[in-house]
Amino acid sequence: MNEDEPKGAGNARRKIDLSIDPAVAKGTYANATVVSHGRHEVVLDFVAALPHHKPQVVSRVVLPTQQAHALARTLTRTLERAEAQSPSVPGAATVGEDEGPN
Repeated sequence: MNEDEPKGAGNARRKIDLSIDPAVAKGTYANATVVSHGRHEVVLDFVAALPHHKPQVVSRVVLPTQQAHALARTLTRTLERAEAQSPSVPGAATVGEDEGPN
């Protein structure tokens, strides 16, 4: 897309060549999230809440509000596709409900 082209013009998806550090590629386990917001950003805290341990934030991601909206749309689409492929996906029935910190 060039700068003269209006946003959203055309449906072509740009491919981005990403690199990922091996430590990041391993991933980090989190079984809870805490979502908060400021005036211009949304903060996602990913939490590992394990038995016999104090819950700990293992990763924090700060997104501009516009990017958080895009993430929400992408997550919804992805979860709908997963449910369509396998209706027994755990939690599929509660997608979209606000259940507190998770």
